[in-house]
Amino acid sequence: MFLGMVLEAVIIIIPSEFILATAGILAGQGIFTFKMAFLVGLLGSVFCAVVLYFMGYFGGRNFIKKYGKYFFMKEEDLEKCDTWFSKYGMLSCFLGRNLPIIRTLISIPIGITRQPFFKFLLYTTLGSIPWTYAFVYVGYTLGNNWIILKEFTTRFKTPIFLFLLLLLLRYFYRKLHKKM
Repeated sequence: MFLGMVLEAVIIIIPSEFILATAGILAGQGIFTFKMAFLVGLLGSVFCAVVLYFMGYFGGRNFIKKYGKYFFMKEEDLEKCDTWFSKYGMLSCFLGRNLPIIRTLISIPIGITRQPFFKFLLYTTLGSIPWTYAFVYVGYTLGNNWIILKEFTTRFKTPIFLFLLLLLLRYFYRKLHKKM
């Protein structure tokens, strides 16, 4: 599970929601305890946030110039982050930990803007608790009834797939249109 959470930070296509819910399901089946599933999920989440924080801290703005496209970030985004952190401080870190995708990527601009590490660590840990607890709890309460979730999500596969396909087509259309 820890490794899954690490991969979630590096390869965003592995959602932490599924990793944490799976851990909860396994805890519900007695393979390990709820407390263990929660703590390992929390440690994995915080560990990844720290790694990304230091990537931003030591890589700086040049990191975003060079590798930002892999993290869906542009240099202009850092200007917005500077303003955001100046206005809201580490509250943005706390709240950002509970929003999909942002929860992972927010560590990089926090590191780049050189926010204090121990303050970052505290807000990251506290902010990761609700997310981790919620998904482990959902998995735990599903236990052996995880089939219910599968039946529910199956209904949404086609609309989500079509929506993503439309976004992809729109992206390529715009790219081709700009070149002409």
